[in-house]
Amino acid sequence: MESLNLTAQDDYQSYGLPVDTICSHKVVRDSNGEILPWYKPELPGKAYSHVVNLAAQFIKDCPVEPTTKLKLYMVHADFDGPKQNNDFYKGTSGSEWMSNPACVFAGFVQSLAIDYRTFSGDTSYLGVVKECLDQMLTNGTTPTGWAWSNCPYASADPKSRIYNGATKWEDEKRGDGLYCIEPDKVGELGVAYLQFFEITGEEKYLTAAINCADALAKHVRDVSAPETKFATNFSISSPWAFRVNAKTGEVKDDYCSNVLDPVRLFDELIRIWDFIPYEKNIFHLPKEKIETYRKASKTAWDWLFSKNGPMKTFIWNGYFEDVPSDSNIINRIQITPMETARYILKHPEKDSNWRIDVPALLHWVASAFAVEGMDAIREQTWCYEPMGSHTARYASVCALWYKKNGDERFKDEAFRFFNVATYMCEDNGYVWTGPAWPTAWFSDGYGDYICHFMEGMAAVPEWAPADENHLLGSTSVIKKINYSPGKIDYTTFDDSSTEVLRLTAEPKNIEVNTIQIKKLDALNQESFTWEALGQGGILRIMHTHGSHITISI
Repeated sequence: MESLNLTAQDDYQSYGLPVDTICSHKVVRDSNGEILPWYKPELPGKAYSHVVNLAAQFIKDCPVEPTTKLKLYMVHADFDGPKQNNDFYKGTSGSEWMSNPACVFAGFVQSLAIDYRTFSGDTSYLGVVKECLDQMLTNGTTPTGWAWSNCPYASADPKSRIYNGATKWEDEKRGDGLYCIEPDKVGELGVAYLQFFEITGEEKYLTAAINCADALAKHVRDVSAPETKFATNFSISSPWAFRVNAKTGEVKDDYCSNVLDPVRLFDELIRIWDFIPYEKNIFHLPKEKIETYRKASKTAWDWLFSKNGPMKTFIWNGYFEDVPSDSNIINRIQITPMETARYILKHPEKDSNWRIDVPALLHWVASAFAVEGMDAIREQTWCYEPMGSHTARYASVCALWYKKNGDERFKDEAFRFFNVATYMCEDNGYVWTGPAWPTAWFSDGYGDYICHFMEGMAAVPEWAPADENHLLGSTSVIKKINYSPGKIDYTTFDDSSTEVLRLTAEPKNIEVNTIQIKKLDALNQESFTWEALGQGGILRIMHTHGSHITISI
């Protein structure tokens, strides 16, 4: 993309890396010298589904850590894989670094329970995720009666069955410390609890989500700067602190730009309350509580765009749980601006200036975090290393922006960055952190890697496999899905939603709640469109009065 001043020639040697190898793969280039994926490069996008399949299967086959009898990803943040460490299959290749269960488990809900299960039809991933969430509810939640009651911990000591903050580095003021939580992760896992409830209907996950929302609403701070013309005396503060002691309420680190996840939680609870018919609304939240959520959401969202909020200041700071205390607010991150851009693209009604704000965020991340001469994105200024998950995140938002406005430059940008991100995944499903970082992280390599490729294929469906049938994306959570020869059945949480699928042939018939819908040139209420490609094509469905869809192929 010319406007980002990124070179098409990937001079990896300038970064101290071999020209012909990235991670475990030989580099494949096209005639212009641009990098193509390592797997089946002659088929655009084929590698994307391949690395997703490999990474998802790797998690399913993950060994148990022997002292806790829990899966390795439940008690370790990072680890060495089978090619790096012969002890991997013994469950002992995890490092002594603090673990990050809230982030990992929330990522697993999105990547495995929602995205990959929908893509593959493999329901076993619900069991994988359920085990993680139940572990958090039982052994990683603050007690009732604390200042922050019934909230998940963002971090824990390695090889600990009990999560209550990472204590090992507390004296060094690195990490959360005993009984400390991160309010943005309360929102992040709260959203995951709510999504898992929408899939399974199990009320304990809805209750957990409501507990998270209650704590966040109770502690939200209205810190927007005054809008008066000559106001100069205002603080750089945020609606929620980054780190707080859950027992006492004492603030440990004050500033966190990530208000997105709490807002997502509030907004989805409000949406369910507003739009689901009363007879299907099993949680019956009182109107007063919903109004509290509405007010807290508005307070946080308004701050985001206020003159002391990060959409104006670009002080994107505070997300990673293992960084030292940052009282001077000097560390910069790319994850929150990119996820904010993603949310705005999916909810443009929340930002009347989205046509300017989204590309501004993309350009800023490319300027601050892209590696010159390499189609890769660094994590943060305190860990200024290119990583596969963040490269794929940037690519996925570029793909969404292309889907929204049709600018081919962003499609090309997404393609090139996705291609590089595929190289992080070995042929056994082990995902390197980055091209010069062979250790893997369960957050970066799995929870925050798989979902971005899935988003990319949903935004640009021609990148999905042409010889397979897949539901790529939906505006609703998919409760159930079944792929069988000549037929796809799925059920959405919402009666009204739209879906995009890549199919091997045009459907013979589509029914919503047993009622046949019509093919149209453009989606309109109960209808579908078909875009033929060289092989198969793209199916888009809109339904407004039913949740069970049957596609005959």
